[in-house]
Amino acid sequence: MNSRVKVICRGIVQGIGFRPFVFRLAKELNLTGFVRNQGDAGVLIIAEGQKKVLLEFIELLQSDKPYLAKYEDFHVEWEKFQNEYSDFEIIKSSKKNVGGISYLPPDISICEDCLVDMTNKEDNRFEYAFTSCVICGPRYTTITKLPYDRPNTTMIDFPFCSTCQREYDDPFDRRHHAQTTCCNLCGPQLSLFNNLGEEFKVDKLFEHLIDLINEGNIIAIKGIGGTHLACSVMNDNTILKLRTRKGKRKYKPFAVISNSLEKIRDFAVVSPTEEKILVSHRKPIVLLQKKKPFPLSDLIAPNLHNIGVMLPYSGIHSLILDKLKDSALILTSANPSDIPMFIENKSIRENLRNMADYFLLHNRRIHQRIDDSVVRLSNNSPVIIRRSRGWVPEPINLPFVLSDPSLGVGPLLTSTGAIGMKNRCFPTQFIGDVNSLETLEFLESSINHVQSLLGIESFKSIGCDLHPRFLSSSLAKQIAEDNSISLTKIQHHYAHSIALMLDNQLALDEEIITIVADGVGYGSDGVIWGGEIFHCTYNDFSRIGHLEEQIMIGGDRATIYPIRMLAGILSKKLSHSELSDLLTTKYPNGLPGGENEIHVLLSQLKKKLNLFKTTSTGRILASTSSLLKACFERTYEGEPAIVLESLAMRGKDGKVKFNLPDPIDGIVNTTELIYQALEKYHSGIRPEHIAIAIQNELAFQFSNIAIGSAKANNIKKIGFTGGVAYNDFITHKIAKQVESSGLEFLQHNSLPCGDGGISSGQAIYASLQLEI
Repeated sequence: MNSRVKVICRGIVQGIGFRPFVFRLAKELNLTGFVRNQGDAGVLIIAEGQKKVLLEFIELLQSDKPYLAKYEDFHVEWEKFQNEYSDFEIIKSSKKNVGGISYLPPDISICEDCLVDMTNKEDNRFEYAFTSCVICGPRYTTITKLPYDRPNTTMIDFPFCSTCQREYDDPFDRRHHAQTTCCNLCGPQLSLFNNLGEEFKVDKLFEHLIDLINEGNIIAIKGIGGTHLACSVMNDNTILKLRTRKGKRKYKPFAVISNSLEKIRDFAVVSPTEEKILVSHRKPIVLLQKKKPFPLSDLIAPNLHNIGVMLPYSGIHSLILDKLKDSALILTSANPSDIPMFIENKSIRENLRNMADYFLLHNRRIHQRIDDSVVRLSNNSPVIIRRSRGWVPEPINLPFVLSDPSLGVGPLLTSTGAIGMKNRCFPTQFIGDVNSLETLEFLESSINHVQSLLGIESFKSIGCDLHPRFLSSSLAKQIAEDNSISLTKIQHHYAHSIALMLDNQLALDEEIITIVADGVGYGSDGVIWGGEIFHCTYNDFSRIGHLEEQIMIGGDRATIYPIRMLAGILSKKLSHSELSDLLTTKYPNGLPGGENEIHVLLSQLKKKLNLFKTTSTGRILASTSSLLKACFERTYEGEPAIVLESLAMRGKDGKVKFNLPDPIDGIVNTTELIYQALEKYHSGIRPEHIAIAIQNELAFQFSNIAIGSAKANNIKKIGFTGGVAYNDFITHKIAKQVESSGLEFLQHNSLPCGDGGISSGQAIYASLQLEI
């Protein structure tokens, strides 16, 4: 008996070879009909044939789908047989948006088959840097609008040659309907320039590039979603030159790229879990423990126990690394601090000529810039530090359905935007610190792009941070006023908590205790928070505990020079003269102005000038780092705490014990904690033992309050979020204590622990407020 079936697939079903898969399957089963892309990133299939064959077809569509395909909705509708088709075809895409949620895959790292093509001298893609196929290559960075067809990507600038056209049209070729298909004859081309703008024509481009790198030059390389600076991992002088040219990079670690796991193992320790992440189609930077002795330059990641490493994810990287004799190459984003990456050739050469000696550029437009993603293990589980290339625009699933689209604009630092829609949340790519107009414009354009891909005409609600002077909050206010929609301000650490809740699929009516530890966040009482314990639902929170309020002498300057923070804490235990003696005799070089600045600091403290209060965990860790003389200046975000964690890697657990008074009203006595650490350090106890002990003590104090509150309120789950949740010592200790008490410990898995996850919390909270 003949029948007809309509199948609508939503999810990741465009840009991954799904239509060719459907076509081949239908042809094998002798079905007639068609498959086409829809304007909402979904796919429509109409098939006619015998009922039992159509049932097999439906089953195989689900069981044998391409490995990157993901169904969010698989709708089957039986219709009356019409005998309408004589064959099965892939037909022209529809621009129609039928109201479902589908989305493109992220940019996908180059596959093994394409790498083989690049090594075949008989292939027209021999050593061709832009080789890709239906399952690999750029996606998000090239698409301008839906549906995902070549005319709607930046590849429209490169008409097919006859060979590529034949492959694109052949249903049994792996480049069938692969929108980024191209070759040496018809695709984008590379060009090499010096920083004077002079182009170099060379026969063996990549060999010449390696020679330049070996000579100590810094090369700007335009890639899939932005521009990197590359240089030798062995040349100290070149690395120092790179740090000087980039500015504000005195000690900030550089990532490296290596051609294989074998080469990575020359300088880093790779666990099975880390290996799996490294070789995945996402190809993020993974923080790995350095090998001892470390064979690369110590200037790559100074004072740290780990190093950021990635494998090549594009043909450009593979071709460069194939010629490289060293085990890796430094690859760091090519942009000044607080400015998004440059993506147009003219702006790259104009703005980076004082950073790079040479430029390797190409003529394919980048529609959306995107940074490399960063991952590390914490408590033996992968956590995302930066969610960008390889992930975006994939959504986070929600355990409930939102009534209307909503927007979150993020905080100030390491920010993202996010869109809530139905049962999904779509974070944008990593934006960075939104403290310049250029970065604000990048945030707005990224939101607009995701909004366009989702077919959202307007938002019904917007969430932003409580802080009154954030540029992102100003943007939210402007959007709300221009569109007459609801604006909801949400406390920074509560947004962290909501992000953790949705990341772990908590039900709408579920309660949780969250520990939120980070560097800074504007509190509901106007104090700078950052060491918080909350009792949370999706609609409200109560503050049940926190670290003791401490004095930041000089405000933001105390975040840069943590001795100022240390002095503020110890001022509660020491007299003015005792504190002066301690700072001038034990820490004379703790501030850039030496003893003169110490006296100014003490005068500020005495006169109560420019003093601010904070409960920040980051500031406690930073003050400890300065106390132990591990780090006196923060040259990049989180540096003192990160250096402290690296110092603790050399310590022994249990060597040092603290004896703190029990918290009163849920407030942890950090004055006593720091004072006891000071006494132990100056009694001769090794700093690495104190470093591990103080992190464990903070974890113990947080856990005790959280567990007590959870049990008192019959709550079964305790979660940990905020930037400090990247600290493996603290996370592991909290997890162990929570689980040993019989409760469930939750940490992030799909959203960043840090501020990159906040926009998702804002978007979801803002939407839910409309439904109360």
